[in-house]
Amino acid sequence: MKNLIYILILALIGIPSWQIGSILMEKKQASYLLKEQANSIKRYKRIEVVKNNLKSTLELKGMPTDFTIQKIDTEFPGKPQIKITYPYSGDATIFGYTYYQTSITMESVTEYK
Repeated sequence: MKNLIYILILALIGIPSWQIGSILMEKKQASYLLKEQANSIKRYKRIEVVKNNLKSTLELKGMPTDFTIQKIDTEFPGKPQIKITYPYSGDATIFGYTYYQTSITMESVTEYK
């Protein structure tokens, strides 16, 4: 009986905490990935290369590959700038019940310092 109580406590506290933590980490990783790819336009100078790199990285992470890339006109010639928009969503379920759900639109723009 004592072991059954421990298993229930683990299932009701440990698993949800782990799932929510995984979602928060994935969201943070996606944010850093978008920032990195938006700034990689400085190196590659071509939107197609950035688009392919971002798509392949998202596929490797098992995340949806629905994103948009816009070229932004800058006042500095020779310095390309892009804006990447990515709709992120994540949810945590246990025993068929969704207890945590998040959905945001992430945006990242090329930064020049």
